[in-house]
Amino acid sequence: MWLSDRKTGRSIIIMLMDVLIINISIILAYLIRFNCTLPSYNFEPYLQLFLWISLGSLFFLNMYQLYSVSPRTKWDNQFYSIVLAVSLTLMLSISLTYISANYAFPRSVFILSGLIQVILLTVWRYFLWRAAKKALGVQKAIIIGSGQETLEMAERFAEFSESHIEIIGIISEEASFSGAGSEKFKVLGSIDEYDKIINSVVCDVVIIIPSLDAGLKEQIVCLCYSSGKEVFLIPALYEVLLVKADLNLIDDIPVFGVKNTNGEGNFIKRFLDLFVAIAAFVITLPIMALIGFIIKLDSPGAIIYKQERVTKGGKLFTLYKFRTMVQDAEQGTGPVFACEDDQRATRVGRILRLSRLDELPQLVNVIRGDMSMVGPRPERPFFVEQYVKEIYGYENRHRIKPGITGIAQIAGKYNTGPREKLVFDLLYAKRNNILVDLQILLQTVKVLFMRDKAS
Repeated sequence: MWLSDRKTGRSIIIMLMDVLIINISIILAYLIRFNCTLPSYNFEPYLQLFLWISLGSLFFLNMYQLYSVSPRTKWDNQFYSIVLAVSLTLMLSISLTYISANYAFPRSVFILSGLIQVILLTVWRYFLWRAAKKALGVQKAIIIGSGQETLEMAERFAEFSESHIEIIGIISEEASFSGAGSEKFKVLGSIDEYDKIINSVVCDVVIIIPSLDAGLKEQIVCLCYSSGKEVFLIPALYEVLLVKADLNLIDDIPVFGVKNTNGEGNFIKRFLDLFVAIAAFVITLPIMALIGFIIKLDSPGAIIYKQERVTKGGKLFTLYKFRTMVQDAEQGTGPVFACEDDQRATRVGRILRLSRLDELPQLVNVIRGDMSMVGPRPERPFFVEQYVKEIYGYENRHRIKPGITGIAQIAGKYNTGPREKLVFDLLYAKRNNILVDLQILLQTVKVLFMRDKAS
């Protein structure tokens, strides 16, 4: 393992503290429930399940990435993760008491301990988050690239206050920029002078735009490495494909092996899809019936909206959704993107989109095999043709089945662009396995509470 001892040691300390808080919360709940006593008849079941509850809490906290969290993330992201991890730990604990027939474990203790766990873990994790942010400070950065994309990326970094990055200048092929936001950023010089500028400017981070020439990227990264400056490389397609590449030797020549990912023969993934989709369909069937009734009352038109989408191998299939727009919404405009404040949406449709309940009929698509639970979101043929022309390598997202949710939906925002979503989709294709799918499904629940995330 090449993880640093310091980082590994820090994670172990945080894990031990989390387990301590989880179990102290349960003991406090017992003391509250039994008037400051621990009756052996009721306390014994907890002692028998102590290890499993501790391991379960660590598993769910890890699945919500609370051991790899960055101080650059928003606090609400961590808070929702804590609440959901505690909720799932409680569900696991209750299930274990039924499996082991430990009915003496009071249900009231579960409820009390859950509230205490959320409070104590929130205080503990907020302290860590604030300490990490203070230690990180504000890093001064310059952005290197070509074209208007450089200015747009500088704007995005500047708008996100949690990034802790202050853009102090731009190195670009252009001598100057025009348009909205151009007055905010100083052009430090041309790309031809990048080495002199990087060595003369006091900065902590160098951000490299994907459109920059590959050879030039290599030179800049090497220069930053030797001068002790951190590099943020916004990945191009080939750099994404290098993720999890195998380092091998052919004679004395080091080579990276980049393998094709097509997801063929993944029996476990298909089993998970069917299990989750069928279970979710049965559980949500009454909710879907109620939604259908409300849609019919709210506006004229069909309850289910059918639309052609592109699946694996570029094939077409019919995707099902609850109708959220007025009837014949695109009759006069043709295919257009739905936006955050779409005037074509019905009153009920806005609520369905906000809660993502309009996606529930796609469980049928998963059961039929058109889609997976996790994968790239399927796009309409009209936009696929457009993106294939505009974005190099876009067709690679069709090497695996599309999904109801994916990395782009949990890591992106509502207005995340198609190029960034392609990067997320290809990263998923490179990391595709059962644990990653489970983690994305759990993270999707959290996204439902965060309005700025992708839909």
